[in-house]
Amino acid sequence: MQLNILTIKQHWFWDMEEIKLEDLFVTVAEDNSATLLETLVKKLEKENINEAEISGNIQFMLESWGDDVSGARAACCLALAEMGYADTPIFRKALGDAIKNLLPPFLNKTGFVRALGLRENSITPQAIAHRYQNMIKLKNGIIVFLPNSSRWGTVTNIDGFSGSVAITALSGGGSYAMPLPIVLSEVKMFAAGADTLKLSGFDRRNNFSASDYRDLAAKKSLNPLKDEEIKIIAHNSLVPGVMAGNDFELWWSRGVAAAATGGKRRASGGRSIQEMHILLSEDSSTELLEESDIVGFASFYTKLKAEAAQRESVMLAESISVIVPRVSEDELRRIVEPLKGKAPFWPLTLNNLSLESLNMWGEIPVRHMENLSRATKLLFPAEYLAQYALRLPLRCLNVFCAITDDHLLTEAVKRTRICSCDILLWIWKNRKTHSDELNQEVNFMNTVQALSVEDLPKNWTSSQRELRRHLLDKPEFQKILIENACNDVGVITSALQKACFFMPGEQQSLLVKLARHSKEIREHLENGAGHQLLAAEKRETHQPVQYSGPTITSIRSHRQMLKELHDIINVHMPENRESLKTARAHGDFRENAEFDAAKERRNFLSRRRSEIERDILNTQPVDFRAVSLDGSAIIGSTVKIQNESGSDEVFYLVGAWDGNPEKNWISYKTRLGEALIGKTAGEKVLLPNGSSCVIKEISALPEDIAKYLAEG
Repeated sequence: MQLNILTIKQHWFWDMEEIKLEDLFVTVAEDNSATLLETLVKKLEKENINEAEISGNIQFMLESWGDDVSGARAACCLALAEMGYADTPIFRKALGDAIKNLLPPFLNKTGFVRALGLRENSITPQAIAHRYQNMIKLKNGIIVFLPNSSRWGTVTNIDGFSGSVAITALSGGGSYAMPLPIVLSEVKMFAAGADTLKLSGFDRRNNFSASDYRDLAAKKSLNPLKDEEIKIIAHNSLVPGVMAGNDFELWWSRGVAAAATGGKRRASGGRSIQEMHILLSEDSSTELLEESDIVGFASFYTKLKAEAAQRESVMLAESISVIVPRVSEDELRRIVEPLKGKAPFWPLTLNNLSLESLNMWGEIPVRHMENLSRATKLLFPAEYLAQYALRLPLRCLNVFCAITDDHLLTEAVKRTRICSCDILLWIWKNRKTHSDELNQEVNFMNTVQALSVEDLPKNWTSSQRELRRHLLDKPEFQKILIENACNDVGVITSALQKACFFMPGEQQSLLVKLARHSKEIREHLENGAGHQLLAAEKRETHQPVQYSGPTITSIRSHRQMLKELHDIINVHMPENRESLKTARAHGDFRENAEFDAAKERRNFLSRRRSEIERDILNTQPVDFRAVSLDGSAIIGSTVKIQNESGSDEVFYLVGAWDGNPEKNWISYKTRLGEALIGKTAGEKVLLPNGSSCVIKEISALPEDIAKYLAEG
């Protein structure tokens, strides 16, 4: 049997905890008591308020209140929003009424209310509550930090009419205005004072620990800050002006460890990768670890989340390295076994592995590589290690390959589709210690393929640059490549034809250098057989007869360009501006995907508008029905050719923006169009694909094509 309102009030002081939540909902639906509503809020803080039954009770309560959302009811609505209650029409209306009742008279104006985003469905009730709390704290003289731009400033004016806030930069960079919605969503607000200025990092004489920084930020902040938020503020304020990024991480980690421990803690009891890394680096002992330490490390790595291991992979690897010499192999296996498939540098399979996952090997100090290699060997079979070595940066290979079976490594290199520049350089630099079979892998095809790989991560690009220098400038390396090709000119030219990394002239220069080392290559070039190899480069630099004057296109394409420009200016750009306004109101730009997409769209539209305006300015529309032929292939003509095979093919030479390869409509701006333009019947033409043809006939465009291109 449910308790009635009177019974609840009578038993308030001694059995409130025993009252069921649903009874409390019924009571507050009819009673406006602040004590009852505060109790309801406290109970809801321990519940999932979006669970179906509780959410239904909340909706019932709000419906019963109607338009009377004042006093304690308003505070209850705001608390529900802060707890993340789901957005519903009833709740949004109640929240709007609540905030209008809670706002002091000087803030209860149209400009301020609009900045809260009550009428924007894209803004969640929780975000509205966050803006409200910031609006209450916002006043002239407070110090603010803008995470998106890493700027500190002082609020000097709040204009509710225009919806903007004037901020004077602490760095002396003058003043600037920011939209009020963005200020309410983004800025971190701090009480004014000399101590607060220390947080900005502008005074480099300040020297305090990370724990002091965190305590000061928490004390001065006008709204509660999480540790991660304080760390972001500290990093953006102190790096790189006061300290480097690596120094900051060490400085911050020490502060975290000091705050967390309050005394000396064993490394095996570390509660984060950072803390464990610090404690291990400060422990200079070389004694073997105790069983309790082994259990502690194993337990920590078992509970460690993959996201944390990914984020702190370097510190994780260095911590493992420090542990390795202080345990037996069996103990080490117990400790690191949980990290298989969890640490990014120890994946369970190497299929489709991205090099970014192995970035740690390019960043850790060299002193850790041997210990990490030993740990890796304990976890994985020999075949895995051989495949793994092919993906590592050059700086690790001497140490890592020392634990790898030579025969398996050779087989792995031979089977891989594309060798890395790193493994090829390692084989080359250690060629005197390798088998002939492995040395043979340093050949033209593998070198060209490795150098053709694009978008390598930073830790692998230096080897690619070095291998490129070897190919172009190192005679000894060039001789080895020729030797491994057994002076087979066909093999060499086939490999070089597939190269896509040469700058203009480099391919020809390399051939000349190779000819100095090889009689066969020299004779090949002198006999003219090398002409085929250079054909692609010559075709790139060959300048056929080109049309001079303004860009020509059809009336149809010209009108389409005008229409596209009109749509960009009058349709797409206004839509994009509205999208940006909406996206700005969503809050933190760093995690605002909609804002990023709107910015990309804006940049694309601006570039496209400039391109079209430039093209229209330099383009002359032409009606191809009025073109008069003069015996040569011109824009607006039909060209019939005979290929080397004896077959005939017909091309229609059209304007710059009229091309349609499927219909053989060839823009005169393409390489094929440039090859045909100006040619006459009976003339032999070298085509872009390296073959040749003979012009058989030149005539006007078919009437249906010319008519189509002339219509708008």
